[in-house]
Amino acid sequence: MAAVAALACAGCASSSPQTAATRFRDEHSAEASRVAAAVKAVQLEVARLSSSPARSQLGRLGQAVGQARRDAVQAGEWNVAGRGEEGAEEEDVPRAEGQVTEGADEMASAFSALQAYARAPSAVALARYRSELANGRSQWDEGISQLWYLAHASNPPTV
Repeated sequence: MAAVAALACAGCASSSPQTAATRFRDEHSAEASRVAAAVKAVQLEVARLSSSPARSQLGRLGQAVGQARRDAVQAGEWNVAGRGEEGAEEEDVPRAEGQVTEGADEMASAFSALQAYARAPSAVALARYRSELANGRSQWDEGISQLWYLAHASNPPTV
């Protein structure tokens, strides 16, 4: 009887939101931290830009953006599991995973706009970057925070 109960309980635990979120965190924590750090580095470079940026500023920006874009593209390609789970609680993990990858894709697009700005500064490219980054950051932060919460972990790598 105890073995049957343990087997049943083990089956429940393997599909729990906490287990799935912990698995996501374990698999992607280092990469997510790199994305967050790269985004913050880009934001710092953008904040340092003068109204008529010098070539050296644009060069530093281009390097930071290149790394951030690569990191965001990789995060957008994460193969997230858990699709098709049933129940409201179980849907939280795939929804949050989707937000993270959608946010990463949107941030990668924002960085493409900023790369264009670094090559030929224009108000349009900078505005596109800011808009897409805001949308991507919102998706990323919401999804990452939810996953870390479900995993009972602290300090999610938000941007």
